[in-house]
Amino acid sequence: MNANFESHSISRRSFLKASGVVGAASILAACGGSSSSTAASTSGAASGAAAPAADAITDYVSFETSNRELETWNFLYSQSASDLNVTTNCWDGLLSFDCYGKAVPAIASSWEHNEDSTVWTFHLRDNVDWCDVNGEVKSHLTSKDFLVGFEWVLNALKNEAFNTSMPSETVVGAAEYYDLTKDKGDAAADMTYEDMLAAGVGVEAPDDYTLVFTCKTPCPYFDTVAAYNSFYPASEDLIKELGIDGFRSCDYSTMWYNGPYLIEEYIQQNTKSFIPNPNYYAADDCTRFEHHTITMIPDLSLGLQLYENGEVDNIDLTESNLTTITSDPNNEHNKFLCEKRPTKYSFQMHLNFQRKDENGNLDENWNKAVSNRAFRQCFYKGLNLINYYARTNKINPLKCENDYYTMPGVCYNTKGEEYTTLVAKEMGFDTEKYDGETMIRHRDNGGDIADLKKQAMEELSAIGVTFPVHCYHYIKSGDTNALDTATVLKQCFSESFGDDFVVLDIGTYVSSLYKEVRNVQLHSILQNGWGADFGDPVNFLGQEVLSDDNAYYAQTTSWIAAVEADPKDYQKDLLADYQEFTDLVTEAKAIVTDTDARYAAFAKAEASMLNNALCIPCLYEVFWCLTHVNEYTKINAMYGPCNYKAVNWETRQGDGYTTEEYEAFSAAFDAATKA
Repeated sequence: MNANFESHSISRRSFLKASGVVGAASILAACGGSSSSTAASTSGAASGAAAPAADAITDYVSFETSNRELETWNFLYSQSASDLNVTTNCWDGLLSFDCYGKAVPAIASSWEHNEDSTVWTFHLRDNVDWCDVNGEVKSHLTSKDFLVGFEWVLNALKNEAFNTSMPSETVVGAAEYYDLTKDKGDAAADMTYEDMLAAGVGVEAPDDYTLVFTCKTPCPYFDTVAAYNSFYPASEDLIKELGIDGFRSCDYSTMWYNGPYLIEEYIQQNTKSFIPNPNYYAADDCTRFEHHTITMIPDLSLGLQLYENGEVDNIDLTESNLTTITSDPNNEHNKFLCEKRPTKYSFQMHLNFQRKDENGNLDENWNKAVSNRAFRQCFYKGLNLINYYARTNKINPLKCENDYYTMPGVCYNTKGEEYTTLVAKEMGFDTEKYDGETMIRHRDNGGDIADLKKQAMEELSAIGVTFPVHCYHYIKSGDTNALDTATVLKQCFSESFGDDFVVLDIGTYVSSLYKEVRNVQLHSILQNGWGADFGDPVNFLGQEVLSDDNAYYAQTTSWIAAVEADPKDYQKDLLADYQEFTDLVTEAKAIVTDTDARYAAFAKAEASMLNNALCIPCLYEVFWCLTHVNEYTKINAMYGPCNYKAVNWETRQGDGYTTEEYEAFSAAFDAATKA
């Protein structure tokens, strides 16, 4: 298909150019408007974007590492950033966000809620169309498309439980409809949005351009929920055309588009090329690139060379790159080093409680060890990761330290206290501040885990565990940067634990970490980042609880769900720790009218997870880069899938941005957010 698509895409691009529909580049604000409101009867009007600067880039080339190739084009089906970072440029939903993370109009031009935030009404634009990959209009988008998309997500057979947790937690009847479709089995294939409405799900479309959701309980953050891809539209006509299996597995050539870009060309593990959608409803309100390419690179070790050759317009710098540049005062890149904002992801080291070997047999030695609380606590209280952080940020490595599960900035209580500060109080290190020298969670014991290690070895030896325990960590084959990083992590294990206790073994996979490692349970640890889906702690902590099909990590990564289904004797204490955490999450979820009490309860639940070391917070991504893009003009939401939507970006040809300019951008951004 790709071989034939190249000539087709070139001719199509030429046609679109000739038709005068190709956009420009960059500038600030979110595509589609300025602001909207969560207050009753207040709407946000669209505002036109400023014209791009004369030296703005029109043909922009970014990068992605090859271990982050997307696995599905179906926006409703994905829960992975590597997918959504691409498809967000092709699909639009009800809302988007601006560069400060504030919700702004997308397909919904305005929205409001009733007094107790249980009923939310979204007013849709009347000028949104679906088109195919060639830019041909296929259907007009109305409120019905949101009903179709919502039914698809809630239908257990159609979407296979992906993305059901947000609507199930918030919308009346959503969880019950999911259970109904699950009970129906294959017959659920014939169910439609009309069946969903008849079942009493709290969504309705009183006319073609109005959508109303009814929440189970007061939900003042529901607009951030509705911005997630669970609430995105789907065309009934396309689903009928492709069939259920065909729509679930749609790709760039068969799906329909309503977003700012079309896919011009896709070559797996090579490139993804975008051109402006000529039918985009917000074309006059934003700026877009004339051509936008994401090029896949084997690893970041090649990145600097690609940037110097002009083959990419931005590049994140590895530790070795930074060492080379900063060690030479005359290096041409010295004044162009830019420290980026933290990404929105909290990275954790997920422990696999049901590891299997390559023959599919349970690895009893690891599984017994990781079920022991003292063993796990050694990871949280004793694993010194400073050298590992330096692989991401050599200049300020401890800016990458992560001591929590939830990403900071997701939500604030009514006193203005950021949620993770409440967790810090529960953990007893709320008075500790960044000092650039020591990890915060190690300060009470200096990282000394001698007593914990002794306790773990004695308890585990008594049930037949042999030492050292082998901890399996997988990287992509041939990725030299990943190998260097893993080698540093291995040394961190050795220095922190001693080779008589735990040894990190580095394994490799060929193309898909999920398919080749995670899904077959080969890993002992798997580092992954989670970004908020909406503005409440439950969408982090809810991914780890027991007895929930929608708990993403419990079902797919830690495999605690498999343990729960058939526990061994040595896993009973582990399940008790998980049950304590799950019960605390359940209690916090039940608090719906007192935000402060709700967040305080979630903080207790998160502290239970951390104290029992059910998952090990690992790092934040704070990169240094060389770039022709002002990162502070990009969408910057703590939740939702929109951050990589390439609209309104300020860019510059010629020299990249300087350190001094980025420091000024940062200061201006901080001042604006505090105003």
